[in-house]
Amino acid sequence: MKELRNPFLLRASEHIEADATFVRLFGPGALELLKSDQPFATRIFLSAAGGGKTSLLRLFTPGPLLELHKHRDVDDYRELYEKMQGLGAVDENGPRLLAVLLSCDRGYVSLADVGLDHAKQTRLLFALLDARLLLAALRQVCALKRLKSDDQLRRLEFKRLPTSTELPGLTLPCTGDVLQAWAKQREEEICAALDSFNPEETNANGSDGLLALDLLKPGSFLLDGQPVAEHVIIMFDDVQKLTSLQRDRLIRFVLDKRSTTPVWIAERLEALNRDELLDLGSIEGRDYERVFLENYWRGYARRFENVVINIADRRARDSRSVEISHFQACLEDSLDGTEWEEKFKLAISTISTRVRAKALGTSLFDKWVAERDSLQGTARERAIAWRTLEVLIERELRRKQATLGFALETETLAEKSDASIKAAAELFIANEFGFPYYFGASTLAKLSSFNIQQFLALGGQQFEEVISTVVINPLEPPMLTAIRQEAILVKASRAMWEEIPRRAAEGSRVKMLLESIGAFSKWYTERPTAPNDPGVNAIAISMADRDRLRDPSWLPLHPEHRLLAEVLASALAHNLLDAQPNYKCKGQLWLVLNLNRLLCVRYHLPLGYGLFKEQRLDELVRWMEKGFDSKRQAEDELI
Repeated sequence: MKELRNPFLLRASEHIEADATFVRLFGPGALELLKSDQPFATRIFLSAAGGGKTSLLRLFTPGPLLELHKHRDVDDYRELYEKMQGLGAVDENGPRLLAVLLSCDRGYVSLADVGLDHAKQTRLLFALLDARLLLAALRQVCALKRLKSDDQLRRLEFKRLPTSTELPGLTLPCTGDVLQAWAKQREEEICAALDSFNPEETNANGSDGLLALDLLKPGSFLLDGQPVAEHVIIMFDDVQKLTSLQRDRLIRFVLDKRSTTPVWIAERLEALNRDELLDLGSIEGRDYERVFLENYWRGYARRFENVVINIADRRARDSRSVEISHFQACLEDSLDGTEWEEKFKLAISTISTRVRAKALGTSLFDKWVAERDSLQGTARERAIAWRTLEVLIERELRRKQATLGFALETETLAEKSDASIKAAAELFIANEFGFPYYFGASTLAKLSSFNIQQFLALGGQQFEEVISTVVINPLEPPMLTAIRQEAILVKASRAMWEEIPRRAAEGSRVKMLLESIGAFSKWYTERPTAPNDPGVNAIAISMADRDRLRDPSWLPLHPEHRLLAEVLASALAHNLLDAQPNYKCKGQLWLVLNLNRLLCVRYHLPLGYGLFKEQRLDELVRWMEKGFDSKRQAEDELI
């Protein structure tokens, strides 16, 4: 493969042609998803586009496994090899797993266009999948055992195991070349039926189910009398490409079958219907393991950060334009340097003057102000401390029964100055004085919203500028300033925003609703008392209201709520909103709807989770149709 200036641009698995490059760039931490007593159990992997599903499936196919075994003693491969060895996919003797990967992006939807009833469509679908699974299995066996030509298929024996099902027109056992000829003929018959003017009169017979689940097992394939693998797994990728009926029948059959041959199904969130999307986050814990990738990583945010930074380091090291071992070392991650000191001192002067003016006429805050006057630390730390004090004074002055009499003690100030209010103060300072707020590798990981492709896109834009700085100043160590990092992220946020109408169904309404959530969050976050410190970046509806959005008896009577449900589902499908159901707060359960963290940049919002305000369905409908009105919101709060 041609060496790339910027390996971050290789965002999708299918864009990395060489297996050795793919394995070298794969982050071993992503295998955390498979932590289980049965790593090869049947699973459904769900995510927005770019969540890492296809890369995960590809890792277990023969090419990557062979490369991993070949380079097992090389530093860049060793950690991944050890993890895959622990899963039982490979050992010192080579790959132990035969993974049969089939993409559903191969015209299966045309079965729905030939005028057959649903039952016949489904039978032809299963028959076509069987034929292609067996052809894929033969290709993967050849790759696994390095058989270079079809002539060597005669060395393969395909056995009929005790649990196997007979295939129409094929007698088992048979050699690999006989199986290949049968599967090709079967595929051609079905495709010919699809091209026929009258499919009902063709000779193509369908199947009642996926026979391959009974046929593809350890011991089914023998090469020169020896089993080709100890484990077999069947993988379906891009299942969202099927029609709703096809997807439903395939998934239902796999789950009902409970085959001893494990099956992995990977699909995008957009494959889910409205009710399923509004139930996101509540999908684990059933009879099978259904893994919603972004939701999984949100529960292990620090692990995700380590995973993507490891991926970034691997990509940076793979560049031939610069010599960089650690990507995060190229990103300025602090504003405590001397170049910022004078700017923070100016901020201190401005803030402290405001604080003294607010405290004028009362001795209530004398000890607090004196404590800040004597405070030591960097200029940035002191500026944050003064801004924290300003927020606390605002809170005291706005209390309905303000404390009167004796001055407040410094111990009280220390108790109230927790991490959350300091974070709010830091955000206020950045917004008021123009300090960068979104910078550093940890922030970059947060801005990805637990989506690997989003991280690579953001990291790639920053790495491109790192390369440029090296070209301009080859003697200087590569370093991207906090200001430039934020400028790049602001541009990326704007690009995401502008794509919404093209990406999402009901795009204009999705954009209006997101605009309203962002504008409301900004308005609420910037209030002088910093309620919900450090701010909000999400809204929530009660789980009871969520249930109304899924209730077939409620929606016909409230068409505006049906439309809202469609808009929310569209935003969730494209990872523009992130759902946290059953969130306990104020004695109730809530569905929290978080903005994609890259959109938070547009509104200068904090990046943490659990930062939300509750809203009613009718208010969200109003936002969706007319936008957020801060004046009206303020008037409502006075009532």
